[in-house]
Amino acid sequence: MTNTQKRACAILIVGAGPGIGKAVAERFGREGWTVVLASRNPKHLDPLVAQLVGNGVDAHAVVLDATDPVSARAAVRTADRVADGLTAILYNAAFVREQDLFSMSDIDVESDVAVNITGAFHTIRAAEELFRDTGGTILVTGGGLAIHPHASYASLGAGKAALRNLVEGLAPDLAKRGIRIGIASVGTLVAPDSEEAAGAAEAVWTLAAVPDAPWEIIYPGAGSST
Repeated sequence: MTNTQKRACAILIVGAGPGIGKAVAERFGREGWTVVLASRNPKHLDPLVAQLVGNGVDAHAVVLDATDPVSARAAVRTADRVADGLTAILYNAAFVREQDLFSMSDIDVESDVAVNITGAFHTIRAAEELFRDTGGTILVTGGGLAIHPHASYASLGAGKAALRNLVEGLAPDLAKRGIRIGIASVGTLVAPDSEEAAGAAEAVWTLAAVPDAPWEIIYPGAGSST
């Protein structure tokens, strides 16, 4: 039995929205997990939490700006306290911009990198600190653009490629310390309350719940990396 199975089950979803974030919350909630949703804007969280609670999910909200390392660490600690012990943390935040690199403004580049890469780095570091002594699972929502890049999605593709590289590199060392890390590479558009959202959530669930899951699950498709 893994460390995550021994402890009470709770997940923090960073970048909770109506698509994959909500679907993951519903999937884990059905299994009895406590769910903590995090976003920079509490106005986005309150209706989602209310809907989940109405459907029987033990759901809570914390405000988190993952681009700020101090905010990220503080919010992770808060979520851990609210959930009476986190067992998994998912970084699901991304800024989806259909634009090539050379037509983006300087501010566009900086803001996209902050969300798509920097925020994930801060969240993963905060998760490692939290799980250092207890073990746990760190999850990342990846994308098909990491494997099949497209110039029209420059910032999103670069961000997903960076996260895929990071997860693959970290997986062996973290495993030795009782921390699992995995990425669900979603290679399709995902609309709220869609079959694709449910499929992506199932990939995230497999990464969290199956002890011998690979470091990457690709959705859609049966292929995965080991």
